Amino acid sequence: MQAETPPLCDLLLIGGGHSHVQVLKAFAMTPAAGVRLTVLAREIDSPYSGMLPGYVAGWHEWRDLHIDLGRLCRFAGARLIADEATALDLDRNQVRCRRRPPLRFDLLSINCGAAPEAPATVGVSVKPIGRFLAAWEVMKKNVRAQDRVVFVGGGAGGVELALAARRALGEAVKIRLVAAEFLPGHGAAAKRLLLRKLAQANISWSKGVVSADGAQRRGSTPASAEAAGTGVLHFADGGQLPFDHLFWVTGVIAPDWVRASALATDTKGFVRVAPTLRSISHERVYAAGDVIHFTNRALAKSGVYAVRAGTVLADNLRRAAQGHPLRTFKPQRRLLSLIGTGDESAVASWGSLAVQGRWAWRWKNWIDRRFMAKYERLPSMEAPPLPQPSPLGPSTEPLEPMRCGGCGAKLGAAPLQRALSRLPLQDGPGLIQGIGDDAAVLAAGPAPLVLSIDGFRALVDDPYLFGRITAHHSLNDIYAMGAAPTSALALATVPLMAEAMMEDDLYQMLAGAVTVLNDLGVPLVGGHSAEGAELSLGLSLTGTLVAPALAKGGALPGDRLILTKPLGVGVLLAAQMRGLAAAAWVQSAWRCMDFSNCRALAVLRAHEVRAATDVTGFGLIGHLTEMLDAADCGATLRLAQIPALNGALEAFQRGAASVLQADNERPFDGWALRGCALADERVRLLADPQTAGGLLGCVPASRAAACLKALSNAGYRQCAEIGAVSAAGRLLLAGER
Repeated sequence: MQAETPPLCDLLLIGGGHSHVQVLKAFAMTPAAGVRLTVLAREIDSPYSGMLPGYVAGWHEWRDLHIDLGRLCRFAGARLIADEATALDLDRNQVRCRRRPPLRFDLLSINCGAAPEAPATVGVSVKPIGRFLAAWEVMKKNVRAQDRVVFVGGGAGGVELALAARRALGEAVKIRLVAAEFLPGHGAAAKRLLLRKLAQANISWSKGVVSADGAQRRGSTPASAEAAGTGVLHFADGGQLPFDHLFWVTGVIAPDWVRASALATDTKGFVRVAPTLRSISHERVYAAGDVIHFTNRALAKSGVYAVRAGTVLADNLRRAAQGHPLRTFKPQRRLLSLIGTGDESAVASWGSLAVQGRWAWRWKNWIDRRFMAKYERLPSMEAPPLPQPSPLGPSTEPLEPMRCGGCGAKLGAAPLQRALSRLPLQDGPGLIQGIGDDAAVLAAGPAPLVLSIDGFRALVDDPYLFGRITAHHSLNDIYAMGAAPTSALALATVPLMAEAMMEDDLYQMLAGAVTVLNDLGVPLVGGHSAEGAELSLGLSLTGTLVAPALAKGGALPGDRLILTKPLGVGVLLAAQMRGLAAAAWVQSAWRCMDFSNCRALAVLRAHEVRAATDVTGFGLIGHLTEMLDAADCGATLRLAQIPALNGALEAFQRGAASVLQADNERPFDGWALRGCALADERVRLLADPQTAGGLLGCVPASRAAACLKALSNAGYRQCAEIGAVSAAGRLLLAGER
């Protein structure tokens, strides 16, 4: 009998906004049995808008205002998909994505923020915050004395950012605030206090309505991610205002994909929700934050409401999955606004009342840091399983409690066929009979065949990305032999879930593998599927030799050792499991793994590579030792030249390491270490096991520089010459020379 309730309901969260981080924390503290959480987010570090002006002013660091979604999702047991939504297919319960197949859902929650309503493409909008932060940093580096910086928008956000910018940019920069109205929704006292602060900060305030033309750049300055580029702001009355840097802090509209969906929306595309935060048109869809139109009364686009709605949204998503009555969200009638003035002071505005002081800034700072601490200081805990939720739609049919083994553990014919039918047609020059028969039939060619098999359990939340990484990893053995892959067989294992969820995970995983294989002209010709404890995929690859095989033992003294990819996958995955790795580090590792060595092999071949291997589970030192043993040679490695993935060395410093690390360090017994020790992070990195790692090749010294240049041009930006083969002796040096 199953030890716990298998997933029966797919709860998909679009966006990592202020409400959704609370949903994740709530489900982490009290899991809902049978509910699988997935987060689809464009930004894996979710910015907290309340601390943005403090960051601009220089009071906060970048890390202070970002919630690490990767770490929070792992704590909550949720899958994190780093992509963005492009459309909703509400008839099929699917969300279409920019870079991967659609994601299915049983329940959908939207907390993705809003899009800027700026009337032109010139300048930079403050929303989305992630893009604004990058542009702001570029502008700060390039701004000059007497540059004209214009903020368009007279709300609290625009005023606060203009005052923060004064502290960041200094007195020599000219700053102007432009808007049709100053501090709408605030009382006369708050307006008076903040107008005085603007004057004290030497910030000009202009009242005006920006025309439909918005702004135009002068000359031929190209559009870019930065705010730079002299231009002119046009007003409805015909007036003009020149600028050097332009920022829009104006109103917002719903993202295009929300406006284009079948959801009931208002005139700006915001999702119309009932007091329960459920869509008034689609009972499986919920929303919160800036993307909603609250039907009971209009709410300001303020992060305060998103924060307040978070607990109700989390509770209602749980109740919806379990078939319980929903709660009502009751936003307060009047908000207390704490508006920073860029000088460690703030104005507290509440209705017609307003006061200013350093105490208000300290209060605001305390509130902001307390909110962020909830998602930075994550406790370690295990919650007991809860009762199975009530069925939610056709995908949550009751599951047989006693599961068969053997052939009884195969996936059902219907979901298997549906998943396979969604894949593109698989074909190849040597394929006679592929998927659909008892076995594949391939035409045997005159070239020798190369056979390999590899695979593992899911190491990433996204089954599509997992399929891609598995394909890259499995193909590496073929490339290491200098062969061209020709066909593939798959062994796919999917954990017990609702049938629709099993079908979709199988499809996503195979689709990922197929996109990699088919890009190389390699058809998936068949395979086997099974039900198991966890998602896993294995691929059996067939290839042909179009040139002499690259054996491990072909190295000669004097050859240079070329590595095509950086190291650190194993320690980063270990750090991620322990909550010690930043999400950005892990995403960088995924990108490195999701990059084929196909072009690297072609470059190595073109530069007379004599021997090659792929760096995988035994680490660089293990695989290199095998090569040297086979060639009866020695080598000198230079630690300073060995590339590392971002965060890998710091992960070692934080105490993370792969379970294979100790065994992988045994080959060091045959190496002499000079200027370094076995405990050094850079030395340990050599024993770190890699998944979908790089190729290690030996090329003649005369070809090494050209080989590295060609590899870099082919996209291997962190390729490196890491040492040289010698007649005898194995030496590890700390320095470059």
